[in-house]
Amino acid sequence: MINNHNFSSQRGATLIVVMMILLILTFVGVLAIRVAMSSLNISTHTQVGQFLSQTADTPINQVYTGNLSTLVDLSGVIGYALQDSKLEPGNEYNFCFKPMSNEKFGSTLGVAVKRPPVSNTAKASGLASGGSDGFCDLDKDFGSSREAVITQVAVTIPTDAIVDLKPGALLSRGTNLSSGTIMPRNVVEQQRVRVTTTSIVPSFSHDLSAAQNCIGTGSGSVGYISDDTGSDTRGFETIAKCLAKLGVPVNSQTQEFNLQTIFNQTKDP
Repeated sequence: MINNHNFSSQRGATLIVVMMILLILTFVGVLAIRVAMSSLNISTHTQVGQFLSQTADTPINQVYTGNLSTLVDLSGVIGYALQDSKLEPGNEYNFCFKPMSNEKFGSTLGVAVKRPPVSNTAKASGLASGGSDGFCDLDKDFGSSREAVITQVAVTIPTDAIVDLKPGALLSRGTNLSSGTIMPRNVVEQQRVRVTTTSIVPSFSHDLSAAQNCIGTGSGSVGYISDDTGSDTRGFETIAKCLAKLGVPVNSQTQEFNLQTIFNQTKDP
């Protein structure tokens, strides 16, 4: 005699076991996908970070390797900043880095001069000169045909004293002070210039308009400053900080240069 009750119980137990196995396999599969996606995100973020760092370093390297006489003439942002800061110190001279353009690097025609903010959370207090050409447009001012990264550059002329450099750190190589002079006799002037670059990946922004407001668009929206390393602006809100709060990948670098005006005698009197 066949026991139908036991046969039905066995089929029910088998079904439960199969369902549990399927549930475990589903859980393992979902977990594997999540781990793979996390690894991909980490890899992507690392690549974006490296790309931003390299892009932000490009304008600084251009200043470092550029023709000094060309950089400091009044048609360029550095020369203009050196002269203008004597009349109104503390301003920030902004321009959009456009390597694919035929314009001169940092041409004064595309410079917007921001006045410093009145508090550490405020935007720049206005424009001393310039207009919209000094602000990168996150829709189009890409640094290459890949249309991935945009770089905003700011030049400031430091007015604070240097307190963390070793004696003689600002002297040029080969200087001999054994004659007892405080400075080499052929050095007639030294000027400090600070360059801050902010590289951005606009495509990662969920709100491009809000990101653009961090940078600014012109006299109606001047945006934040870029350089917060000076004694008067240390810890202030910057373009990079504003963009980071919006979740936009950004890299900011600051480099200070010491420009020396040297007189060389090329012909005996």
